[in-house]
Amino acid sequence: MTNDATFELMAKAQGTSDADLSFLVPPTYNIDDMDPRFCMVSLVFTGCYCLLSSKTLDPAYPGMVYIDGKETEPPLNAGLMPMFGQMLGIKVRKYLKDYGRKYDIKITGLRDSDGFPLKLFDFQITTLTRMQPGEVYPEHDQAVLDAARESAVLLKNENHVLPLGKNAAVNVFGAGAIVFHVGCLGAGKINPRYSIRVKEGIEKYSSLRLNEELYEFYTDEKNILPSGDVLERAQELSDTAVVFIGRTSSEAHDNLPEKGQYYLTDEERTLICGLRKEFRKVVAVLNTAYPVETVWMENVDAVLWIGLPGMMGGRALAELLEGTVNPSGRLTTTWAKDYKDYPSSKNFLTLPMLEENYPDSNFVTTVYEEGLYIGYRYFDTFEKEPAFRFGYGLSYTGFSMKGKTEGRKVEVTVKNTGEVPGKEVVQIYAQLPEGVLEQPRYRLVAFAKTKELSAGEQQTITLEISDSALRSFDTGKRAWVIEAGEIRLFLNDDVIGTIFVPETIILQRIDSNLAPKESVRELSKLDPAGTWPTGKDTRGYQSDELPHSLRRTFNYGNVYEFEKPERLITFPEVKENPSLLEVFVAQMSDYELARLSVGGDTGWGAKDAGYAGHLFIGGELEKYELPQFEFSDGNNGLNLTEPSVGFPVSSNMCATWNEELLYREGLAIGKEGRDRGVSCMLAPALNLHRNILCGRNSEYFAEDPLLAGRMAGQQCCGFEKAQVAGCIKHFFANNAETKRNYNHSIMSERVARELYLGAFEYAMEIHMPATVMTGYNASNGMCCSDDPILLRKILREEMGFEGFVMTDWGGYGDQGLEGLICGGVNWIAPGSDDDSVVTPVMDAISSGKLPRGLVQRSLTEMLRVVLEYC
Repeated sequence: MTNDATFELMAKAQGTSDADLSFLVPPTYNIDDMDPRFCMVSLVFTGCYCLLSSKTLDPAYPGMVYIDGKETEPPLNAGLMPMFGQMLGIKVRKYLKDYGRKYDIKITGLRDSDGFPLKLFDFQITTLTRMQPGEVYPEHDQAVLDAARESAVLLKNENHVLPLGKNAAVNVFGAGAIVFHVGCLGAGKINPRYSIRVKEGIEKYSSLRLNEELYEFYTDEKNILPSGDVLERAQELSDTAVVFIGRTSSEAHDNLPEKGQYYLTDEERTLICGLRKEFRKVVAVLNTAYPVETVWMENVDAVLWIGLPGMMGGRALAELLEGTVNPSGRLTTTWAKDYKDYPSSKNFLTLPMLEENYPDSNFVTTVYEEGLYIGYRYFDTFEKEPAFRFGYGLSYTGFSMKGKTEGRKVEVTVKNTGEVPGKEVVQIYAQLPEGVLEQPRYRLVAFAKTKELSAGEQQTITLEISDSALRSFDTGKRAWVIEAGEIRLFLNDDVIGTIFVPETIILQRIDSNLAPKESVRELSKLDPAGTWPTGKDTRGYQSDELPHSLRRTFNYGNVYEFEKPERLITFPEVKENPSLLEVFVAQMSDYELARLSVGGDTGWGAKDAGYAGHLFIGGELEKYELPQFEFSDGNNGLNLTEPSVGFPVSSNMCATWNEELLYREGLAIGKEGRDRGVSCMLAPALNLHRNILCGRNSEYFAEDPLLAGRMAGQQCCGFEKAQVAGCIKHFFANNAETKRNYNHSIMSERVARELYLGAFEYAMEIHMPATVMTGYNASNGMCCSDDPILLRKILREEMGFEGFVMTDWGGYGDQGLEGLICGGVNWIAPGSDDDSVVTPVMDAISSGKLPRGLVQRSLTEMLRVVLEYC
C-alpha cells in the first residue's frame, strides 16, 4: 500500500538512474521561489536544489558543496524518502543571488553506506531570469496587487503603531524577512513570472527606508538578535522593530502542533523578547499559511497577518506598513489562544502521532466528534474566548454601521468615521430558533464588502438572505427545513431585525441516506461535559479493508446501449452537430470506451510542460479526431513549467471578503491558462478549515461553508467566463493530509450535509462548475470516488450538477477500477499512457460486470464538457 498517490506519480515521472548522483529536474533555480517543487516531498528541502542518489549515503560523511569554487556547507541528507529513495538537498538559496547567471556546483566527500566514496559530482546550475511587473497581462498584475492589499489582516495595533508613515526607517528582524513565502506547495503551488519580496517591495514601491545592514545580517537565515554595534545603529535609525515570522504549508503533509510550526521556536521567542527590551515599538509581520499560537503577541505592539500573499506580496506589505494602503482583510478562520482550544484537535491525527501510537497502520478513521461546532460556531456557542474571532480585522480608520431589515432584505449603511480611506466588511449573522434541532449560537447568512470610502463618506449595501443560508437538515424528517420560531439577525453584536417563521418550512425532501455505519457521539451545548470530544475512535488500523465500511447502491434503471451509426462519426462533426454525441459514443469498442474513460498520464516529467493530465486521444482513438484537452493544477495560478500569474493563496483570497476579486482572479488565471493550451483548471479547492493544521488549508477558503462556497463559486465563474472549465474539489470532507488516501472521515449526516457538502452547494448557487473532483478519502463508509449515492444521487439529482466527475490523481478507491465508473466517476485520473489502467475497465465492460450502456452514458456526460471547452 503506497504512502501517497501523488508522491507515487511524481516519483514515476522522474524515472531512474544508475549514476551516483542524478538530476530530478533540469539544473535551474528560481531565486524568488523559497520552496521549490521538491519541498513537497519534505519541507526540510526549503531553499535547496535536490539531487537523487542511487546509493544510500553514510551520514558520517556529509560531504561539502562548493559554489563557484567557494566552500559553502554540507548537502542536506534527510535519509530515504518514500518512493523516491535517497535525496540530497544542495543548499543554494543563500548563495545564488543573481538572476540569469550560471553557477558552478561541486559536491565532494560523500560516501555510501558501505564506506565507498562517491565520485566528485560537478555541474552548472542556471538561475532563471525574471520578468518585471506589467510586461505582460498588466490587468492581471493589478488584480494580484489588489488581492494582496485586501487580504492582509491587521490583528493588533496598540497606540496606532501602524502605519509607520512616509519616509520611516524600517528595521527588519528575523529570517522571515529573507525567506518570504508567496505561495504554498503541492497542487496549489504557483510559478509566478516574478515575486516581489520584502526588500524590493520597500525600496521600489514605498518611501520607507530599509535598514540594509540588518537585512544583510539576516541573509544567514538565523533568528538571532544582532550584536551591539549593529543593534545600536538600528536603534539610532528608528525606535521601531519589525519582526517577521514565516510558515509555509504543503499538500501531503499536515502541519504539527510543535515548535517551528504552530508554536514559535525558542529562537523566535527569544528574538521577540529581546526586541521588546531594545525597542520602544515592536511590529510583527506574520507570513504564515495558517494560524499560529498567540501568547507571544503580548510582547509586541502590532501584528499584521499577510498570509501567503502571491507575487505582489512584498509591494503590498510595504504599502501597508507605510500607510498608503489601509488593511481591510478579515479572518476566515478563528485563531484560538492555544491549539488545544479547538474541539477538532482531539480528532486530528498527525503523522508523528500515527507512527507512535498506530505503527504500520493502513487505514485511519477520523471521527468528527465536534459535530456542528467548528470555528466560530464552537467559540461563540460555548463562550470560549478566542484570540481572534472569525471575521475579525482592524483598520487604520474607523467605521460606523447602521442596519435595518424588511423581511429577509437587510440594508446596512456604512460610514467612514476616521481620517483615511478604507474598506469595511458587512457581516450578517442569524440566531436560529431552537426547535427539534440544536443550533450554534450564530450562523453567517450574508456578507459584502464596501468600496473604498473616503473620510466621512458612506455607502448603503443591500443584502438578501436566502433559504439556503437559513436551512438545516432534519434527519428525522429526511428534509431540509427552516424551523418555526423567531430568527434574529445580527450586525456585529446588535440585533437589527427578526424573521418570524409561523410553522416549520419543508424546503426539500431527501430520499438519499449518507449516514455512517455507526452513529457518532457529537459535542452538544446541552451536555458539554458529557459530549466533549475524546478522540478514542480516531485511530489507525492495520486492516487491509476500510474500517466501518458499508455499501451504498444506486438504481440506474434500464441502462440501454446507444444505437450504433452506419458510418464513422468524428468529433469535429459532433462539434458542428451536438445531437450526434450519443451515436459518436455508440460506435466505440469496449477497449475504446475504456481508453477514453481513463486519462493519458501526467505531464510532471523533467521535460514536460507540467500539465497535470490530459485526455488520451491517440492510438485506436485517433480516428475519432478528438481534441487536445489539458488539465492544470494551481488554485491561484498555473502550476506549469512556464511562469504565469501568481495570486495569493485561497485562504488569503477569501480574507478579502470581496467576491468581485475572486471573480477577477478566476478570469485572469483562466485567460492565461487558455493562452497556454489549458482546457480545465483543477480548482477551486473547497474543503473547510475543520482543523487549522490541515496541510492544504491555504488552498481552501474558510471554516464557514457560506463564505467558502460563495468565494469558490465566484472564482469558478471567472475560469469559465475565460472558456476554461473549472473543477470544484475535493468532494467531500478531504480535511486531512496524513494518510489521505486511506483516511476515513466519519460524521453525522446532518454535519455532512450542512457543513462539508454545504460549501459545495453554496458554490453551485453562484456558478455550476463544469467538473467535480472526488476526494482521496472515504466518508461515512465508502471511498468518495466509489460512492454512487454521493456522486449520482446527491451531486447530480439533489445539487443539479450536469458536468463530469473525475478522481483525484491516483485516488482510485477500493472497489476496483470498474467500481469508480459504477460509482459515478466519468474520468479516471491521471490514468496512464499504456493499458495498465485501461485493461481492467475493458474486461469489466466485456464481461458485463460494468454495463456498456452505463459507460456510454458516462462518456456523453464527459464529452459534453469537452465540446464546450475544447
